[in-house]
Amino acid sequence: MDRNGWLRMAAAAALLAAAGAVLGACSDRDDGAAPPPTAGEPTRPASSPSSPPAPTPTAAPPTAASPTPPATPGRPTPAGPTTVQMTGVCPPNPDPAPANVAVVTQPAPNASVTSPLTVTGMVEAFEATFQAELLDAQQNQLAHVVGMAQQGQVLSPFSVQLTFSVNQPTPGCLRVYQQSARDGSDTKIVLVPVVLLP
Repeated sequence: MDRNGWLRMAAAAALLAAAGAVLGACSDRDDGAAPPPTAGEPTRPASSPSSPPAPTPTAAPPTAASPTPPATPGRPTPAGPTTVQMTGVCPPNPDPAPANVAVVTQPAPNASVTSPLTVTGMVEAFEATFQAELLDAQQNQLAHVVGMAQQGQVLSPFSVQLTFSVNQPTPGCLRVYQQSARDGSDTKIVLVPVVLLP
């Protein structure tokens, strides 16, 4: 082949190459792809046609804080009046009676009693005779009685009454005793503290 034939073949190949390039560019424009953004234009994300746009979150309005009351310093609770349980008052017993000689079953120690006061118990006394009295806190005699047990010289039941008068609750003492036949002193004594009521 001569030189002119080679030139014609080269020119034809160049034309075919140029035509292929033009056809490729056209097919790229027709495939639905979005053109690249130009400089300075913001890029927007492609939205999916099947999903709705996401709602914009709305901020909750600020809630006004409740005012905190000022702290009140603790105040001590005022103490109320103290109630003191009144009890009876008895002097020292110089000659306590054994339980198999004399015992008082009524009233109970520190009982509150009114007039007339019934005193019951058991006593072993010479000729069944004994005595009972009520004293106040200063040892003043408020009532006195001579009693008789059911039998003498054996432990026997007794019951006597003492009549007294007070203007207000008064600590007192019930005293049950016998008198010595030898010297007349008080002996075999039972003391019971009581509160005497008007």
